[in-house]
Amino acid sequence: MSTPGFEHLLSPLRIGNVTVRNRALSTAHGTGMSVGGQISDRLIEYHRARARGGIGLVIMEATSVDQSPIGAKAKGANLRSSDAIIPGYRRIADALHAEGAKVFTMLSHSGRNTSMGADGEPPVAPSPIPMDRTRDIPHELTIEEIGGIVRAFAAAALRAREGGLDGVELSFTHGNLVQAFLSPASNKRQDAYGGSEEKRLRFAREVLEAVRAAVGPDFVVGIRYSATEIIPDGYGIEEGARYAALMAGWGRLDFIDVSAGTNASMWSRSIHYPTIASPQRPLVPYARAVKKLVDIPVFCIGKIADPREAEAILRAGDADMVGMTRAHISEPAIIRKIMEGRVEDIRTCIHGNEACFSRQQRVGDITCVYNPRTGREYQWEKLAPTETPKSVLIVGGGPAGLEAARVAAKRGHDVVLHERSGQLGGQVRLLARTPYRQDYMQIVTWLERQARKAGTLVRLNSEMTAEKVLAAAPDVVILATGAADARPEVPGAEGPSVFTGREVLAGANLGKRVVLGDWDGRHMGMSVAEALATRGHEVEIVTSAFYVGMDADLLTWRPAYDRLLSLGVRMSPLEEIVEIGGPGVTVQKTNGSRRVIEADSVVLCSKGRAEASLYHALKGAVKDLHAVGDCWAPRQLEQAIFEGSRAARQI
Repeated sequence: MSTPGFEHLLSPLRIGNVTVRNRALSTAHGTGMSVGGQISDRLIEYHRARARGGIGLVIMEATSVDQSPIGAKAKGANLRSSDAIIPGYRRIADALHAEGAKVFTMLSHSGRNTSMGADGEPPVAPSPIPMDRTRDIPHELTIEEIGGIVRAFAAAALRAREGGLDGVELSFTHGNLVQAFLSPASNKRQDAYGGSEEKRLRFAREVLEAVRAAVGPDFVVGIRYSATEIIPDGYGIEEGARYAALMAGWGRLDFIDVSAGTNASMWSRSIHYPTIASPQRPLVPYARAVKKLVDIPVFCIGKIADPREAEAILRAGDADMVGMTRAHISEPAIIRKIMEGRVEDIRTCIHGNEACFSRQQRVGDITCVYNPRTGREYQWEKLAPTETPKSVLIVGGGPAGLEAARVAAKRGHDVVLHERSGQLGGQVRLLARTPYRQDYMQIVTWLERQARKAGTLVRLNSEMTAEKVLAAAPDVVILATGAADARPEVPGAEGPSVFTGREVLAGANLGKRVVLGDWDGRHMGMSVAEALATRGHEVEIVTSAFYVGMDADLLTWRPAYDRLLSLGVRMSPLEEIVEIGGPGVTVQKTNGSRRVIEADSVVLCSKGRAEASLYHALKGAVKDLHAVGDCWAPRQLEQAIFEGSRAARQI
């Protein structure tokens, strides 16, 4: 029973000589799951899960067309095009075709959007202008080297065809090499490949013509394309849309996947990879502009998580296919759940970036903050009923406890969850009170609904002691008692004008001038400071880190930093609060010098202290005892939900 109202999203689309079963697309994105530049079993299972969930088209992450430094330097290195990749292409094509999906791969050359290799190999570019993060000066490509890269694109496309893929997407986007040639901001050459607009377009034309000649007229070729650079001195949407029309003819293209911006600019990157604070669907107008000038399918991308939004875009004619990439990282079965009439069961991505972009930044691979099976499909089977149901008692109704309850109940165990307060959600309820973070409540809402739907009995206002747990005599106990609010050990921290970040969000009244000490390093300090500044407080953040929010993902950090600056928040890195009292706060710099900041109130932001007293009381008395999330060690939401899920799977 398909859910009504999704007629456009569920309709097939002809792309060249390939028919895709619906209009939902997972665009090329780094997963960190390739091994040695090759397609791994883990990568196949990751994409197979989305194909099994009903998606129409999967475009694999970038395959480097040559041996540029990104493969040696980057965490979770991209795929690499050589004859060795052909068997891997065949394996993933067979796997996804068996599930009814089509599969392309992106072919890319990162150009200057990387750092030097392990042996000092420089990035390459049309001109020796670095990107703004690594600042490594690129090698300026010679005419002969340009010709070699053109041939590399053609050879890589032919390998994709020989590997049984349905098509290729060439990366003309996000500041990669082809776009760097297009851009007047990054191409300062005065030869056959730079100067006039026609010369700046020459490299793109040669790549397109070479690829089409290599694969022939009956193999799908398209481009992922930044229709505007959204940077000073770059090309705008009028030029970009016109370029797209020209390129469609040169390559006899079968589709254009429209994006925007350049990864060479951190500011631009935070716009074309929208975050939780970004407006919805920010890039759709660019797809609309390109679609007006071409007669081939146009894809759109950018913070499209709700399938109703995707349907509205298609109905309006703004695009022919909708990229829902992070949406499918969160929920691989969007299409299947629509077709089964279960839209309310879809995990809707909140674009929090905690376990996709942030995890990739920290450790190299991706998962999802509230779908821990993402990226673990090769290890974790889909949930199935257990043959030995047990009684499971869970203490704590935050995200860790809710996920444990959901998974255990879905497996058929008899689950009772005790929460000492009158509502579920734990610290997420406080987080959701900060600017731009209210969507975090969607996670709590989904987990609660799914846990109850699976059969969990929820008991609110139920304070559990060791005696009560033992009296209930459950087979399994899962403790998710979280972290207690705690203040760093600083003289004066218990004073009447000193508050924790959690107390501020719970409604504490503060004076005009506030000094905020940040021991968290991620979003807590920035979010609390932003909340206070929007209320009219004068705020200064003090942190021992190199900069405020140093451990936050860069995409979310960049616009957050801009907002703090615009609100007048002062930021003092490489300093730490060492004493509170008298006229305000004494801070110490890394060189040992001290200064006093006058303050009416002081806020201390830290991860808190593990609330493990119940665990220690039950250890040895309960045979099957688990402690998950912050009560094991205070961390982030990703780890809490993962550990809750893992514990329930182990029963």
